[in-house]
Amino acid sequence: MKGIYSITLLLLIILFSSLFTSCGKDRWEFYYPMTRHSLWIDSVMRDNYLWNDELADEDDLTSSYFLNSVSFLSKVKYGSDPASYVDTACSVPLTDYGYELVANLVNDTAMMVLITYIEPTSVASTTGLQRGEWIMAVDDQIITANNIDLLSDGDTHKLTIGHYTTISVYDEDSDSEEEQEVILYDRVVSLPTPTGYFSDNLPVVSIVNDHVGYMLYNHIAEANQQKVAAASQSLASGGITDMVIDLRFASTGDVQGFQYLASVLAPSSALGTQLATVQYAESRHMDSSLPFLTASELGNGVNLNLSTLYVLTSSNTAGPAEMLINCLKTVMNVVIIGEATQGIGVACETYSNPSTDQVLHLAACHVTDINDAANYLDGGFTPDYSVTPLSPVKGVQPFGSANENLLAKALELIE
Repeated sequence: MKGIYSITLLLLIILFSSLFTSCGKDRWEFYYPMTRHSLWIDSVMRDNYLWNDELADEDDLTSSYFLNSVSFLSKVKYGSDPASYVDTACSVPLTDYGYELVANLVNDTAMMVLITYIEPTSVASTTGLQRGEWIMAVDDQIITANNIDLLSDGDTHKLTIGHYTTISVYDEDSDSEEEQEVILYDRVVSLPTPTGYFSDNLPVVSIVNDHVGYMLYNHIAEANQQKVAAASQSLASGGITDMVIDLRFASTGDVQGFQYLASVLAPSSALGTQLATVQYAESRHMDSSLPFLTASELGNGVNLNLSTLYVLTSSNTAGPAEMLINCLKTVMNVVIIGEATQGIGVACETYSNPSTDQVLHLAACHVTDINDAANYLDGGFTPDYSVTPLSPVKGVQPFGSANENLLAKALELIE
């Protein structure tokens, strides 16, 4: 039986190889439509990938080229690569509503669901849902383990929305009024079926208490420089004296985005001086000193000339966000509030396939500060002030609210 298995395996290998050569003729052109996505990723990686010397030979990847883009990248990238990923540049139908939820048991079976994040351009946002609100029922049904999947199935639903508050309740035993936490009914909303593409790149900008600038920024990328420039203009014209940047969801981006944001936030005396050292793959011969941009190089952006920066973090904070903290620490006071970060010191470069809608975000370099240090790589940054984003529940407020848990701590330190 073992001998029959070996012969069968050999025949399968011969048959598979015949897919690509027939009568001595190259069949790759015939199979190119099925492999072009992976072949393009492979070619970009061999020239630009930080670990390009670890890639398998092309001959050993023959079968892998037939995988879809995500599977191919997952298969061939270096084992410790935490940053590379593939997405699409075009508008595509979605099945998610653009919110994040946390379920809380009310009793043995019933649940209420806390909204912890709203994507700015999603259907959840356009419906008017806000972070910190509670979903009390779906389609007039109490939420249980049997129907909670309705909140993520991509169909149209009716949501009963409530809000957290405290009320005074008379206690007969103590003959006194006691505060009780409750979720009160607020309204009913119709959650539509998601119908288009949305992006998490939009910064949320506000001025709190008349003088504190606040910006929630998720994707620190060159593609968003004009949005950051507009945000800096708004903050500068508002006359801010202190700045809080919310990086709790910032886990992606690139070197150019990191450089631009750092140049907006840094003291003006740092402009034009060294910001970081960028180390590429040896084959690229491109290790370089990365400068802070000058005022003229910021274009429409405005340098805010800060001496202290308050940074809000979570366990999601990674990559370019951590590089920003690391490198700004050499020129200004950086106060970290929230949770420990991930500890990823790799930055991506972005490549678009001209013949498809693919966008490859490829780990391309290590970034260290002007002293070639990146001390956060072993376990991330430990916050100066540890605050849990979702506790207490009453502090789960819309981003930019003075009572939101992390921002409230920053304002306490500022004031």
